[in-house]
Amino acid sequence: MNMSNLKIESLTSNNLSHYKTRHHFERVGEINSIDDLQEYCNWAKENKINIYIIGNGSNTLFVRKNIQSLILKNKLPKYINPLAENRLEVSSSVSVMEVLKYCYQHSMNSFYYLASVPATIGGALAMNAGRGKQHGCTIYDFVESVTFFEDGSIKTLDKSQIVRDYRETIFTGMHSKLILSAVFKLEQTEFTENPLVSRQLWAKEHQDNTAPNCGSVFKSANYKILEKLRGLSIGKAMFSAKTSNWILTKSQNSYAIVLLIRIAKFLHLISGQKIELELIVID
Repeated sequence: MNMSNLKIESLTSNNLSHYKTRHHFERVGEINSIDDLQEYCNWAKENKINIYIIGNGSNTLFVRKNIQSLILKNKLPKYINPLAENRLEVSSSVSVMEVLKYCYQHSMNSFYYLASVPATIGGALAMNAGRGKQHGCTIYDFVESVTFFEDGSIKTLDKSQIVRDYRETIFTGMHSKLILSAVFKLEQTEFTENPLVSRQLWAKEHQDNTAPNCGSVFKSANYKILEKLRGLSIGKAMFSAKTSNWILTKSQNSYAIVLLIRIAKFLHLISGQKIELELIVID
């Protein structure tokens, strides 16, 4: 299906989500420029099709076997541009790890606790990635401004103008807004140890990566209930026995993951507890 120089393809793949579940995607395209996105938006509007933009798919659960939404991969040019006064302008398609390696090589403090998160900068900004709630630190501690595309125009907001909550921002799940880049304000620092290695050792000890997963499943839940679900399995999917709030799967479909999530939601419902998904669910 061609629209000027753009193409929308259909494909069957297990590479669009870190759960590695296999789906048939009816419509997949790539965003290489803002013009691309504008054309895709126009086409989707005319055809009444939902758009979903993915970076690395590290937080994405595809539910159905056949996905009808227009899935757009963020393939904007990658760059890390140093600016005056220890500031960096970074494009949204750059991985969190690439930014952290740059910061470490240039002796800058940064969000090193995200070294275990396989997200792009765009994804990390959209979901206000950070440490657990009790730590109160997020990527926005280092953000000066975010530039994004919405309704045919490019807009920039200062950090103070971006409405944020725990693991949530005005960009979360909003596919009418595409984050293009951000400016980070950092400080020079001296390291006594490599913070990237330290965080990866921490992740090895505390996180369960023995099978495909998308990390934390719920952004808010009752941890006593989640603790009781550790090790619960359905088919080839299970709540990790090692890491609470974590689902592993070796299945090609997402049916068992959805059932495990429903069980957790049901247990919260009957005990009057609040539970909210962190995963972005696409059906």
